[in-house]
Amino acid sequence: MAQALTGAPEWKERLKDTRKTNLNAYLFANLVIVGVLLIGIWNRKPVWDVNLRLPNLLLILVLINTILLFRETLFGTPAKSLKSARKRRKSSAHSLKELRAVVKNADKIDEKLLDKVLEKLQKLAGSETAALYSIEGNQCRQLAQAGEMPPALSGSRFILKNNILSIRYSGNLGEESIGEPTDKAAAIGFKSMITRLETTILPLQSPTGQTAICVFSSRENHKAPNLPLASTALFLETLLSLIEKAGSSGDGRYKDKSTGLLLHDCFADSFETEIERSERYKQEMSLLSIKIDGYNSLEDGEKQLVGKNAAIALKNSLRRLDLMFCGENDGEFAAILTETSIQVADTVARRVQKSFAKQNEKLDFISKHNLKMAIGSATYPTDATHGAGLLEKSLEAAAAAVSSETGIASYSEQSA
Repeated sequence: MAQALTGAPEWKERLKDTRKTNLNAYLFANLVIVGVLLIGIWNRKPVWDVNLRLPNLLLILVLINTILLFRETLFGTPAKSLKSARKRRKSSAHSLKELRAVVKNADKIDEKLLDKVLEKLQKLAGSETAALYSIEGNQCRQLAQAGEMPPALSGSRFILKNNILSIRYSGNLGEESIGEPTDKAAAIGFKSMITRLETTILPLQSPTGQTAICVFSSRENHKAPNLPLASTALFLETLLSLIEKAGSSGDGRYKDKSTGLLLHDCFADSFETEIERSERYKQEMSLLSIKIDGYNSLEDGEKQLVGKNAAIALKNSLRRLDLMFCGENDGEFAAILTETSIQVADTVARRVQKSFAKQNEKLDFISKHNLKMAIGSATYPTDATHGAGLLEKSLEAAAAAVSSETGIASYSEQSA
């Protein structure tokens, strides 16, 4: 693994050794000549004719050898090293130029651009797989992937505890510590002791403050990517910021200006994407359908305040990896809970209700209205192969929650 990370070809090392050997032989020959001349002068029997002015010749040889011995100190970095540095910089700039071209030629700045960038990055790195993950505590979400995933990496997830990055394998294989993702470490080389997984992990900082990682791996004979990793990390972090900025822009295409939640028009694409991920990685996913009963009886100004309180309750209760949307009608909302079972979804629903009630305590007009937040949840099981009925079941559970005492109802396809 260490040899792969250094990436120095064997023929270059041999060439360097040959150059050193030739230079040492040349210096040794000069020293022999100087020694012979010194012996001749000491014995007053010059080796050659006196007319050659041996002291002058000796002085010239001493100067030449002194310059050769201390050339790096006198003249700084050798010319060959400068040429090598220029070649490395040129190669790095060429790699980043190809990545920038992908962004430049993109029709739209969105999450689909990550897949295109990862495809180009995987080819430049020479790895079989390049994947981008977003991590928050025990929650891991794959943002993009290019290439074929190694069996040990497929289905596994990364977790972050006490600033220590670990990987949790599927199939009850356990968990392994990878290392601490710090700013000083440009990349982390990891070789599993449990599986045959070998990876190079590049830590990133996402615009939301979460930890993101870019993982390079191959099924066999993994080698570190031949890329300027620090510049690559900066490029990916900038790209994540651009996508986040485009998604939260104030033009009304993505987020509601009043609540800050994603518009209902964005729900269909996000829902389909999360269903595909749930099927691929065999992970549960829950959907919350939320309705504020009595919302239509409020005045326009009151509706706006109650809607903001509902959005604040969702943001305070859900994780950053979860997705929150405005509903199809006013006073309705939806939330996609990734990697969440039906039991956890019920807990989150109660937490949202409690936070919503606490926010409403600050409003004077609440006592005049009988508002009730009804939440219906439906969970997509790990063995499911379609998600068409999940939204329907979630809406049915929300309708049942309106007439229930707790205001919460749940449905799981496993019970069907």
